[in-house]
Amino acid sequence: MATVSDRILLLLSIKEEEKRIGIDHIFEKVHRDVLFVEKRETGKDEVERALKDLISKGLVESFDDGYSLSEEGEKIMEKIILEKEKELNRSYTMVWLAKRYYPHVARFMIPFLKDRAVSAVKIFSGKRDPMKEVDAIFVRYSKYKPKPIFLTIDSESKLMSLVFDHCIDFIPYVHKLNSDEPDFFILDLDAGSDIMKSQKAFDFIKYIAFELSNLLIELEVEPIAKFSGSRGFQIWASFDNSELRDKGDLFKTYREMAIAIQNKLEERLQNKIDEMVSIFPDIVHHGKKMTTSIVAHKEERASQILVDWSSLKPMGDVRAPFSIHYKTGLASLPIPLNEINDFDVKEAHPLRIIKNLGRYEKAAKMKKCSPPKFI
Repeated sequence: MATVSDRILLLLSIKEEEKRIGIDHIFEKVHRDVLFVEKRETGKDEVERALKDLISKGLVESFDDGYSLSEEGEKIMEKIILEKEKELNRSYTMVWLAKRYYPHVARFMIPFLKDRAVSAVKIFSGKRDPMKEVDAIFVRYSKYKPKPIFLTIDSESKLMSLVFDHCIDFIPYVHKLNSDEPDFFILDLDAGSDIMKSQKAFDFIKYIAFELSNLLIELEVEPIAKFSGSRGFQIWASFDNSELRDKGDLFKTYREMAIAIQNKLEERLQNKIDEMVSIFPDIVHHGKKMTTSIVAHKEERASQILVDWSSLKPMGDVRAPFSIHYKTGLASLPIPLNEINDFDVKEAHPLRIIKNLGRYEKAAKMKKCSPPKFI
């Protein structure tokens, strides 16, 4: 079981480097978590004894204005979290994960965040269950007075300053600041409730993502595929809007493009119906559509994959590639197109991504291309 010392180390580990934490704050948070998990009171003297022991071991440093984690303390945090994660405060472990992870991927994320409004998801310990639940607020503005100013993230240092403020998830708009046209084209694959009952639901979503990616390639579009961080996939592209501006409202044009692509995808899938029935017998059936672009009437698409275009609107937003999903703790990871069907969600754990980062660097590069010729 996680000890008082483990909880002290975790609390200190999520603070910005060189920031000191006072004994009252340490006692308040440790007391709360121990009371919830062990159903017992913790005295301040117990916390102080644990701090003295950690200092004697070289894991914590003491200063006139409080305590901080030492370099030796930092080194053992991964071991503590991997071994005792389920017994520790979930919001703290996710912030620790973000602090460890984002320095490795920030340079890949900035191109998807720069020059556009971003919502940063700031997390807190859940009020009902501080161990397993995470409460969140969406930080959309950097200033509110004298007038609201959208939050922007144009550098790695700005991203990390938000991480140290317990923001772990980053959701940019699909258009740049002060722009009336989108520059992200996004198709979000969302499986209906009946599909999700199948043990092969995620394999089915991957199959659809792979076929959609290949369809776009055949249409001379260069897509990137991205795991959502939860249970779905997204296919992204970037178009040269100069070839579309004579059509008027580009948000409307993008949505029409998405619907047309979904129709072509369905034709493609119907041509593979025998193969798909053999692979997914409890999901796919002859004479039945497998995808839809109708966003409304959720109950009517319970057995279909929604090719969701709803982010393609002014102030529409989407989770950035590599961003940690604040509900799952998994990263929204770009996947090499030829690896979609073999992807396992375990690969999206931030610590695992750090060790395999070279595999995903190329998968995250999005090139501007011409829109599909049939548009």
